[in-house]
Amino acid sequence: MALHAFAYVSTARGGLDVPDLDALLADATTFNRMAGVTGVLMFDGTRFLQYIEGPRDGVASVHARILNARRHGSVSELAAGALQSRWFPRWTMANRMIDAATLDRIVAAPWPGFDAALPSSSHGFALLLEAWTGGYGELEPAAVSLGS
Repeated sequence: MALHAFAYVSTARGGLDVPDLDALLADATTFNRMAGVTGVLMFDGTRFLQYIEGPRDGVASVHARILNARRHGSVSELAAGALQSRWFPRWTMANRMIDAATLDRIVAAPWPGFDAALPSSSHGFALLLEAWTGGYGELEPAAVSLGS
């Protein structure tokens, strides 16, 4: 089965509160599990940065859902394409708060794809992975919940 990935940044709608975030995460986790999609979601209080991976049809269905979601707008694709293997195979929707400066750095970097072995460690996907490793190299440490 060919794997695909998609990464984007978007702006949260005004007034998004903890119950809204909890509902968003619960809905995403359930939908992603059914679609066979895994990934991570970061939130800086204003913007979301999400990376999803899985079979082409699963990623396409999650992508369509993302574009129609009411909890955010101004969706800007960072990268989309083929993937050799999953980076986050156990998480249907891991989530974490991230500081705005780190999110800015990830979003502003070039996004040539999803290969962490590219020559430059300053590309967007490598920075996203670095944000998840916490400097310890573990890609799937315990997630910190965005909401409650």
